[in-house]
Amino acid sequence: MDALEAALTAFAGEYFAATETAIITRARHRHALDEAVTALDRAVSRGDAGQEELVAEDLRAAATTLGRLTGRVDVEDILDVIFRDFCIGK
Repeated sequence: MDALEAALTAFAGEYFAATETAIITRARHRHALDEAVTALDRAVSRGDAGQEELVAEDLRAAATTLGRLTGRVDVEDILDVIFRDFCIGK
């Protein structure tokens, strides 16, 4: 696990290295980034406590929040869930 963690850290450092500082201009974007950071912090804090399921859930929450920010989760996905789970329109 240590080797995997080191490899992922190195990859992320190289792949996500920013050449210039990003400026967050919209409150919605700032809120989404705060949510993602909070979820990632929770995942890291659970670390080696034998709570892998909760770590996975925190990572999923962070990915979903970032997906909303980047457009990977769009309105159609949300509407599909609403119509599927809440039987709207029946």
